[in-house]
Amino acid sequence: MTAQARPVVHEFGLIFDEKAWPLAYVRFPSKPLSDDGFEYFIERYTAMVERRMRFATILDSRGLTTAITAHQRKRLTEWFEVTGELAGEHHFGIAVLINNSIIRGALRAVTWVKPIPVPIMPFGSIADAAPWLRQIFAEQKISLTPEIEALLAGRS
Repeated sequence: MTAQARPVVHEFGLIFDEKAWPLAYVRFPSKPLSDDGFEYFIERYTAMVERRMRFATILDSRGLTTAITAHQRKRLTEWFEVTGELAGEHHFGIAVLINNSIIRGALRAVTWVKPIPVPIMPFGSIADAAPWLRQIFAEQKISLTPEIEALLAGRS
């Protein structure tokens, strides 16, 4: 963990784990996230982007049982409008973990039709995402630390 990374934080059922920075692991809770929790998610993500250091994220949404609300989708759209350019400069990839293969396909289709400034790929597990994550780190010429390798190998 670098001096810029923060330790594991649990708030609103969200887990932000930056021990393998510049690879962040963010897990959504299984219960619906409150609007306050979603604002916290946006604040933490913004703080990572505003470090102006290159990084990637594993966004683990496999436990979600419902989609984010219309209000939360609106906030996410607003966030991309305000922060998207900066995110595109420093955030070089998001591996989104989704259990449902139909939803993974829908995410691919949506981001193909309306691209976001950060490369995003849906996967079923960290093991499935690991080759892509290794590839994007290599493209950025960022070495894989033992902490990154442990994250990629140690979670399903």
